[in-house]
Amino acid sequence: MWTQAVPILLGFFLTTIVGGLFASVLQQRSWRNQNEVRLQEQARDQASEVCRSLSALVDKRWYRMQRLLWATVAHSKGQLSRELLDARLLDYDQVLFEWNDELNARLAIVGAYFGGDLRDFLEYTVYKTFKEAGQDLESLYRAAVDREAKALNPDHVADVGAKLGNLKSLAYKLSFTMMVRIRDCQAGRRAPEMLDEVPFIDASDRLKILTAYAY
Repeated sequence: MWTQAVPILLGFFLTTIVGGLFASVLQQRSWRNQNEVRLQEQARDQASEVCRSLSALVDKRWYRMQRLLWATVAHSKGQLSRELLDARLLDYDQVLFEWNDELNARLAIVGAYFGGDLRDFLEYTVYKTFKEAGQDLESLYRAAVDREAKALNPDHVADVGAKLGNLKSLAYKLSFTMMVRIRDCQAGRRAPEMLDEVPFIDASDRLKILTAYAY
């Protein structure tokens, strides 16, 4: 009797208990995979929003600078009134406040969603170039409204124009790189060089850097 019962009990054990455990493992693995996919999709959506908002702000600042340059040159030639020139300057000032209001947060977001290398590109290349071009552009504006100045220095005008052209290329490179990483699923949790994988910068040093690029 026991000889016949043992195979039955063993079969019951294998089909119910072991089978149940195996099904539970598969279910948990499936849940983890589904949860990972969901988190990746959320991170991708958030990265896409970061890309869109940052690209829009960079383009916005660049275009305001370009309009101010056109207006400055036109005013120096007597083709544009001082009122319209100052209106272009006000437009530029408004986007400048918007730019400087979130310098630190913007770097943190780019680093978190797109990696340390792209954050550094934004901080040490884009920020720096915008500041230098902005200083030269405002210097050109002051020369245009100076009544003692007869004409703008053509080399100065050409230099500002060249810097704005370079900024346009940098803006394209920044946006293109973010979009490629989103497309290739290298944004969000899969971004290269996450913050805990790069050397930590002391808070006081980062404050000095941000102050240097705020313009």
